[in-house]
Amino acid sequence: MSDYEFGICPYDKTHRIMLFRMPKHIVKCQKNYRGPPLKICKYNATHRVLDMEEHLKECPYYLRAIGYQSVQIALTTRIAPIQEDGHDVNTPL
Repeated sequence: MSDYEFGICPYDKTHRIMLFRMPKHIVKCQKNYRGPPLKICKYNATHRVLDMEEHLKECPYYLRAIGYQSVQIALTTRIAPIQEDGHDVNTPL
């Protein structure tokens, strides 16, 4: 078996594509697609779905992005600890 990861084409579920080839495949397959319009995930453009809300609950790229944003917010809004004498721990006396 191949060492490559495979994915399923969002436009034709019978297509099993190596993930590194998926962007090019989607462009070609989209031209022949006659179903309901699919929305493009802004966290990974190869994700094409009918219901974006449901997709974002499971999308690893979205979950990674919000996790990163949460860490950044926590780091930028961190309040410096105060010692018992009222001085900021990071400020020299």
